[in-house]
Amino acid sequence: MKKIIMVWFFFSIFFVSIVAMAEDTTSEEFKKLDEISNYAWQLSKQNRFEEAIQLLQYFDQEFKNIPINTKVYSVDELHVLTSSHHKALDALEKETIDPDEKIKAVTQFRLVVDAMISEHQPLWGTMEEPIMTTFSHLKSDMEEGDLQGFQQEWNEFLSLYEIIYPSLTVDVDDQNIKRVETHISAIEGNMFLELSEHTKFQQLLAMEEALQDIFHHADKNESDPSLLWVIITTGSIILLALTYAGWKKYKADLALKLQRKEIDK
Repeated sequence: MKKIIMVWFFFSIFFVSIVAMAEDTTSEEFKKLDEISNYAWQLSKQNRFEEAIQLLQYFDQEFKNIPINTKVYSVDELHVLTSSHHKALDALEKETIDPDEKIKAVTQFRLVVDAMISEHQPLWGTMEEPIMTTFSHLKSDMEEGDLQGFQQEWNEFLSLYEIIYPSLTVDVDDQNIKRVETHISAIEGNMFLELSEHTKFQQLLAMEEALQDIFHHADKNESDPSLLWVIITTGSIILLALTYAGWKKYKADLALKLQRKEIDK
């Protein structure tokens, strides 16, 4: 029994080490991709689109060479990454697209890559100030009854939110995103304009709270369920081994005491 426990113990330690090494390898490779995406982003902001295209093509080559560990990045996260990459590359390659839209697409991609490797303070979090400032203007326009100004600010808000949305799907809990999406749908609907001014303003306040919750509680949960299972299993085996050893020692001590009592008699 003791030998079996020890075999399982060493096997679990070995497995944990393999998982940790695989995660470290994948993370290091993604750091290289992060640097490439950053260079492409910087070039696009300088309107050096041809060079940015070359870097995004290089990114694609490097990404395909990475042995993806789905214990580190989920299938959904990888889909968001590849989708935003294709969108950015497509925008850069089309001459008919406005330069600002090209930069927007590359920025969106850049934020996704960063979100996948950042443990704290992801880049998309820096968008809090412009987004919340625009939202503040929305509330002011609503209070003043300036519907034209409200619509302009609303379009600006949607443009900014669209930039961070893909990275939110990587970093933020689905329920928090759905709260914001529900408010957006309600304000976009035809019924919104027919509501009372008080009800409209309350809708905006509720949406503002949902946005603040995203920005203030956006830290990604870095705990991987499979790795936690391994750690818990290993801990259980260690505890079992110690309990077994203690029980054996107790039985041996008890037997020794009984033997001494027999001798004393």
